[in-house]
Amino acid sequence: MKTAFVTGGTGFLGVNLIRQLTEAGWDVTALHRKSSNLTYLKQFEVTLKQGAITDKESLMAAIPESVDAVFHVAANTAMWSKLNDQQYQDNVIGTRNMVEVALAKKVKRFIHTSSIAAYGHHEHEMDETTVSNALESEINYVRTKYLAELEVDKAIANGLDAVLMNPCDIMGPFDSHNWAQVILAVYNDDVPGIPPGNGIFCHVSDIARAHISAVEKGRTGERYLLGGADATFKAVFNTIQRLIDKKETQFVMPKWLMKAAIPFYLLQSKLNGKEPILTREKFLELTLPKHVTPKKAVQELDYAMTPLEVSIRDSYEWLKKENLLGS
Repeated sequence: MKTAFVTGGTGFLGVNLIRQLTEAGWDVTALHRKSSNLTYLKQFEVTLKQGAITDKESLMAAIPESVDAVFHVAANTAMWSKLNDQQYQDNVIGTRNMVEVALAKKVKRFIHTSSIAAYGHHEHEMDETTVSNALESEINYVRTKYLAELEVDKAIANGLDAVLMNPCDIMGPFDSHNWAQVILAVYNDDVPGIPPGNGIFCHVSDIARAHISAVEKGRTGERYLLGGADATFKAVFNTIQRLIDKKETQFVMPKWLMKAAIPFYLLQSKLNGKEPILTREKFLELTLPKHVTPKKAVQELDYAMTPLEVSIRDSYEWLKKENLLGS
């Protein structure tokens, strides 16, 4: 029986990955924080270990010796400068701890979940040969995902057998906080306007399957861009609206108007103490272009891409089944 250790197992991608691993007969150990919601994770046959990627001692206690594969999925995806320090600790120091412990524990293969963000932003279509400009970004998440990759590269130079995965915008079951928020906004008629820009939308099952494929087929030290449907946000919103029989919104918010709204949301955040609905970082992420080719992953990992409509439908049906759609 193959053995796996998974970080971020209570998150959206982590739960889907663990589901596929257990269905394939893997013996899975999952790391979780004391405060984590284990509701979905407990649906699967998995050994739970309490700890944190920022606590190296807890990782030494949690990660089994000579495990077949470590899937480092955990990440801090915040888009608010107030959270930058913690994000650096989670994404960079946490990854450094993970690779150092993986070397100490003689892990056979390390699968690092990075992001398209690690490449920065480019006007042209990106592939794995694109030189990252992430350190020039105003977005701390972008910078930290790139720096986390450098930690993995250092460990590879020291003998770690690691593969890096760069997924794009993920949709699908078990998502209640990410792109599911768009579905919830449409369902609850809370769409004053559609952001300009585009995304690269992937089905979470395809991303999880690619991670598992990378254990056997990925090449040490290589990065794999996991692309999908290249769609404008208008196309995404309108697809959701058609799915749930809502009138299609035609108004696409101009960049200047969206940018002008940022100070209002920052002020609102100061008053209510909550994360702003719109920040400078979120504005940039939504409006800067992104285009990728997944050719390498298709050829080497047998990566398959689900149509956008199916990804949206599967996400919606899961939200409906879990009674998370709201009023």
